[in-house]
Amino acid sequence: MPTPNTPPVAVRLAGPEDLPEVHRMLIALSAQHGVPTTVTPRLLARIALEGRAARLLVALRPDSPQRHPVGFALMLMGRNMVAGADWGVVEQVYVQEPDRKRGIGRALVAAARAEAAEAGCEGVTVSSRPVTDGSALAWRAQGLDLSEPEPRFAAA
Repeated sequence: MPTPNTPPVAVRLAGPEDLPEVHRMLIALSAQHGVPTTVTPRLLARIALEGRAARLLVALRPDSPQRHPVGFALMLMGRNMVAGADWGVVEQVYVQEPDRKRGIGRALVAAARAEAAEAGCEGVTVSSRPVTDGSALAWRAQGLDLSEPEPRFAAA
């Protein structure tokens, strides 16, 4: 829930004009995890704008003179083989450094949950690494259940 000092945020589906900044954030997220970025701008456009199973949501601050997104969430939707239902999986959430700890990540996850429900999904899983700055605390504050940090199963 936003506090009085929290700037307003608007969350919407990404458009072509958002992709350069989202790509820049993807590079930053990859660096944060110590892995190289393999998603090209062209591939990002295919995933975000042409794929039926992906929803790329962007967060913008209407009170800011900058018109580019300050954060994004990528959700993939499909059949969950365990639950036996259509399900959303939020694969990535990223908020740029100056705008962190202002509820923007929570707003992105809430919008992803609403988007999944509108698409007929019965639930949403948020994929997050506990080492990511603040994500575990943010998800707990939103009432999400945190599973073990690493999966405890394997397929041979």
